[in-house]
Amino acid sequence: MFRQALEADLPHIQKLVDELYADDPNTQGLTTDVRRTFVEFQNKPDKGQLIVFDEDGTVAGYCIIIFFWSNEYGGNVIDIDEICIAKEKRRTSLATELINWLEKEFSDDAVGFSLEIAHHNHAAQNLARKLGFSAVRNQHMIKIKETS
Repeated sequence: MFRQALEADLPHIQKLVDELYADDPNTQGLTTDVRRTFVEFQNKPDKGQLIVFDEDGTVAGYCIIIFFWSNEYGGNVIDIDEICIAKEKRRTSLATELINWLEKEFSDDAVGFSLEIAHHNHAAQNLARKLGFSAVRNQHMIKIKETS
């Protein structure tokens, strides 16, 4: 059900990326080409993975995970950078199944998982708490290089 993305999956994933970015006030107006992420991970698999939720050959969602070492937590942490489930599959157990799969899949490699959730997405926040995630006191900030 969960597997690394294939090049043939990219048009389906891109549609979900576009929907996710359009729905989230934090990313409205941003555009990205998921193919760049796919190629980056193909060339440098130690950076992360693009994972799809495959239901009988149909992409029902995707997830981007990023690997990083945390001195603070004493090991590898997997950052769940993006999760998007197709609208017709939301409010099912897919997100829970994904987190459980990630924990099992990377049980030997990771000391933990991090997850960003939009401040307005209360359903995702509640689910994350049920799955054992908790808020940290640090605030996530970003500075994007300006392009001309």
